[in-house]
Amino acid sequence: MVALTILSVAFFALAGSASIGLRIVAEGRQREAATEIANGRLEHLRDIPYDALALNTAPTHSTDTTNPDYSVSTGGSQFNPGTGTYEDLDVDATNGQVPHIESPVSVGPIVYSVYQYVTWVDDPPAGSTTHDYKRVTVIAFYNTPVNTGRPRSVAVSAFFTPSGIVISGSESGATVGTSPSPTATPTPSPTGSCSGDVSAPTGDFTILSGAGATAGYTASTSITLKPSPVDTCTPITVKFSNDGVTYGSSVTYDATNASVSWTVPAGDGTKSIWAKFADGLNNQASFGPHSIILDKTLPTQPGTLTRTVSCAGSDRTVNLSWGVSTDTNLLGYRLYKSTNGGTWTAITTTSTLTTSDTDKKSLDSVSYRVVGYDKAGNESSASNAISLSKNQCS
Repeated sequence: MVALTILSVAFFALAGSASIGLRIVAEGRQREAATEIANGRLEHLRDIPYDALALNTAPTHSTDTTNPDYSVSTGGSQFNPGTGTYEDLDVDATNGQVPHIESPVSVGPIVYSVYQYVTWVDDPPAGSTTHDYKRVTVIAFYNTPVNTGRPRSVAVSAFFTPSGIVISGSESGATVGTSPSPTATPTPSPTGSCSGDVSAPTGDFTILSGAGATAGYTASTSITLKPSPVDTCTPITVKFSNDGVTYGSSVTYDATNASVSWTVPAGDGTKSIWAKFADGLNNQASFGPHSIILDKTLPTQPGTLTRTVSCAGSDRTVNLSWGVSTDTNLLGYRLYKSTNGGTWTAITTTSTLTTSDTDKKSLDSVSYRVVGYDKAGNESSASNAISLSKNQCS
């Protein structure tokens, strides 16, 4: 009896541990799916022109602390993206192309609601301008059945800037831009703390990845640089080079419009960039090289897209699989969906060769296709499309 009692205690303890472990694994998978959905939507928003990158409807504050709209201010004009500071919402009912709430995405039994916010960033805080560039925040919100009553969400965000400074590169064809670029100042008049100054500017510069690209990659020879020189003897001028020898034209640094458009040489591979900063007395310092990988090669078309279908009540689940897409920098696959003959919309990304989607079988038609995409944001040509008609369950 004693032995049976001990075995019973051990068995129930083991069963409880196994249950907790399975629940943790399930939560991890659901959170991974939420992250892929949010990142996929954020990448899709990168294709919207900057002027149209605004909400088309204004969100309202929610008193439900689990709802993403709880972070919307009471008046509905600001949003806290998780930084602890409220930012002004950018809402344009006429030209805005960003819906506040996207169509929900189903992955197996889990339904993910997608909330989107566009806010203005003040950089530097309390500076001369308040709407310097935009922040887009996407929140994939879901309620997992393995932990009933415990809502979950994943938030991703990115900064978006307008076309910035365009300056001459160290290759033929590069030009000096006009408005809104700052005016080049070959012989600036020193201001600020310049008396006896013999120190060159400090700071550095960063290379921003291209639209839809991961850090360190670009699919275009036109890239964006963001210098951040520091010196009290102003004005500060900046110039850049693709070889560390031949530099483009000097441009006066403007902290309120700091982005610089730069052209790197053609041809896939690593591109290095150097910079020189000069203060009002022409004390100079060199920075770099910093590198970015240019990849303009599209992944190959994925293999044949196939599906299996099952229905439960009014819902229809489509399990999709496809063949490999090849690319040196392949990152994963993006599933596109068209409902009732509408626009193709990316609904999820995955690093595997399978995914699923659940929707209502009463829809007139649903079509799917998949593309491969790489770290530079290149997409392959689409696979074959699969279509399902209304109430089709096989």
